[in-house]
Amino acid sequence: MPAAFFAMSWNPEDEQAEQQAARIRTRMMELPAPPILVEASGFLLADLSRPGSAAPPIIEIRRTDGQFGGAIFGTLFPRNGCLRLTEVRHAAATALLDTGGRKIYKDYWGSYVAFFRLGDDLAVYTDPVSSIPCFYSTDDGVTCIYSNLELCPFLDRSHFTLNLRFISTLMAYDKIQNGETGLNEVKEIFGGQRLTTRTPDIPPETLWDPRDLARDVLEPEPDSAACLLREAVQQVVSAWATSVPAPAVDLSGGLDSSIVLACLAESDAPPPHLAVHHIVESGDPTEAHFARAAAAFLGADIAEIRFSPSRQLPDVTSHPASARPYRQFLSRDFNAQLSEATDRMERTYLTGQGGDHLFHAAETALGFPDYLRRHGMGPHLISELSNSARLSNLSVWRVLREALPKAFGKIQTSSLLGAIAARRTPLNSAALDQFDPVYAFPDWARVPRELPPGKFDQVSGILHMIQVQERLFLDDEREIVHPLMSQPLVELCLRLPVYLLSLGGISRGLARKAFEGRLPDLVRLRMTKGEATRYFVDQLRLNRSLLLECLMDGELVAHGIVERRDVETFLREDQFLTHPAGRMILVYYSIEAWLRTWKPLRADT
Repeated sequence: MPAAFFAMSWNPEDEQAEQQAARIRTRMMELPAPPILVEASGFLLADLSRPGSAAPPIIEIRRTDGQFGGAIFGTLFPRNGCLRLTEVRHAAATALLDTGGRKIYKDYWGSYVAFFRLGDDLAVYTDPVSSIPCFYSTDDGVTCIYSNLELCPFLDRSHFTLNLRFISTLMAYDKIQNGETGLNEVKEIFGGQRLTTRTPDIPPETLWDPRDLARDVLEPEPDSAACLLREAVQQVVSAWATSVPAPAVDLSGGLDSSIVLACLAESDAPPPHLAVHHIVESGDPTEAHFARAAAAFLGADIAEIRFSPSRQLPDVTSHPASARPYRQFLSRDFNAQLSEATDRMERTYLTGQGGDHLFHAAETALGFPDYLRRHGMGPHLISELSNSARLSNLSVWRVLREALPKAFGKIQTSSLLGAIAARRTPLNSAALDQFDPVYAFPDWARVPRELPPGKFDQVSGILHMIQVQERLFLDDEREIVHPLMSQPLVELCLRLPVYLLSLGGISRGLARKAFEGRLPDLVRLRMTKGEATRYFVDQLRLNRSLLLECLMDGELVAHGIVERRDVETFLREDQFLTHPAGRMILVYYSIEAWLRTWKPLRADT
């Protein structure tokens, strides 16, 4: 059951704000299933999750005199533990309240949005990986904070206007998270930030900066590093596996999801353990034998789900009224298919998402300049040079030629920008030409601040890792947890040098060493990754008429974001089916669907 909330904060001495808050509360309680509330003077928090939660998602924080001090919505664990907390009492609560909530990043981790009294104000904190989306807007002196605008029909949306700059930027990269949304009046707090609700016009403050962790380098010997990594992965997977109902693993057959299954097998979650493998009915190479090998080795049951590219795309008028477009809109019928294949049992699906970024799946030579920056002519110079050449498939001379300027130069760029540029199509060329990283990305993803080039490349990539989470609330949505995207593991991997993570010049080399003997070598040493290129080509071909009809005369064209003639040209079969970024047309369809949902709104000027 995905977690969803609504909260509001106001000055109770402001009569107009007090009345407006009362009106919003009244409308909210008229919902078909009125939510559970936590209320205090000038504050309300409502659980909008579907009924039947396995554990209460709200923890109230009380002062020693019993007065309300704050509330935490979501799932919370102690810093070095894996037992889900249902309360914070006594000295721990006092320690949190004495710092206005800031201590939450040091003493706890999990998937949460936290609210703490800050004098006469209220501070809102998001967990570092932004597991629960957190949007906010104001209404007559009331600051409203919510995970999913689509679940808040009780809010007055008549004053919202379209943010066309944001929407245009999504054509270049639809995963940006910069504090803005598709609606000018709705803002977003992203991971590790704090908003004070009495001054919502002041941008949130970033309190958790991954660069700070990356500068605190931890470089043990390889055996010790592998042990630390294995223990950190086991901690976060065990914590999630024992705190959610009926955990199962989305098992691709790749290294990262297999590691999650291995840790599930070692956790206290009762067997039988289930792995779910998706078989794509297209010309793409199957990964089923890898998934079956991992499941058999770990003694897990496996359910195989086949899905065909013949699926028609969701109706273009059916995107929920969310604060921004989501790709997740495209997979709405997949969740129903998954439920049928697993006997309609309410399960929570653990994924391996995040492993590529944290374990450092990168064919790059940037580890060598990082080594030079830290150790100079150290004892392992030659071996690290050889490892970087092996990892990047470059000669040692080329690595040397490229490494020296990067090791001691000051100008660094993120590979994320290159990946975005590679998505150029005739429909987003204008957006890419105007793409502004300062607008699109937080400071820590753009400015190295003395980080070496390899580590900065990993840090900036953390942004994409955070943004791949599914964040749209759908009626038949399965609950998904990405245990690798947990603060203890993220912070450990940020501290470990990239040349150690790529131990031996092997992509994800340290993770492979850490799980030696715990996975079949067929999977642990696998260097290839699965892909679904043919699936998407087939899906695009089968939906070509629908895409052409919707995009040629749609809202993207009406707002001047794309040209009608470019849509017609690109959707010719010899273009979008063979174009390297042809599948971006599905992203455009999601954006078009979102715009149609909000069509009655006027655009910004």
